[in-house]
Amino acid sequence: MKKSVLIFLAVALFGSGCSTVSLLYRNADWYLQHRIDGYVSFNAGQEATIRRDISVYLDWHRKHALPEYIVFLQNLNGAAQYDGLLQIGRIAQLRAQLLDLYHQTLRPAVRPAAELLSSLDSRQIRELSDNLAKENSKQMQELQDLGRKAYLDKRADDTLDFLEGLVGKLSRDQRKQVREMSRHLPSVREIYLEQRYTNQRRLISMLNEHAGADRIASFISLWLMTPDATRTSQQQIAIHSFETADDEMIAHIQWMLTARQKAHLNKQLSRYIDELRKLSSGIKSTGGGSVDIPAEQSRPGGN
Repeated sequence: MKKSVLIFLAVALFGSGCSTVSLLYRNADWYLQHRIDGYVSFNAGQEATIRRDISVYLDWHRKHALPEYIVFLQNLNGAAQYDGLLQIGRIAQLRAQLLDLYHQTLRPAVRPAAELLSSLDSRQIRELSDNLAKENSKQMQELQDLGRKAYLDKRADDTLDFLEGLVGKLSRDQRKQVREMSRHLPSVREIYLEQRYTNQRRLISMLNEHAGADRIASFISLWLMTPDATRTSQQQIAIHSFETADDEMIAHIQWMLTARQKAHLNKQLSRYIDELRKLSSGIKSTGGGSVDIPAEQSRPGGN
């Protein structure tokens, strides 16, 4: 449940305008219900529980998570506006803060999800297993059909689209450099997919064993909060290598940005922060401007 919310908000923030962010967030209950119902046919009692849990979660998220998103965006903008080459350690701090934010967003949903999963009957467990298998097969087939070169090209194109959505149009030289850096990043998509499939199989096995909500919650927490615990040593090395190279690319991109592009980024983040403040506390949008970065709120690396 929680992971869907975080992905949903990320897409809303960086793929849409501010008015769309507000519209999507205010319809998050429908979105989550639709996503969850897509995996299992629930009975009336389970549906009522899901609606209640989503309502409680979104109320918590609006009051407690959105202010933390604002802090992260302020810190992100502070780093982006830095005049000079950012140290890799500063990028790593932002990555750690984002990971902490991800964990905060996930944590309140673990227990409700475990209780719901523990209530599934044998027919529902088979349905869940079949739907996960179909989804996994489709994703793996798409990856295989695309091929490594095409995948790297697509990843580079996605990176450029994402970046230009934040900083405005890039020069031909900037696009060339970003494309080359992106294409040389290690490919770890297969590792993430393999880990997900392995953990899904383990979860289905636990459901068939009637493991109970406590054991299921412990496993979900292990899977989502400490993913290295469910990775092989080779997978851990590959993920670390990717993250290090990614941090270096981010530092280089920040160094390449012109004053005009940094101003564009500042304006974009200002709008997002203003909209999140409005969603969180009812403050009306100011319509843009520059991001304020109070010293007491700038907390690289999380709480």
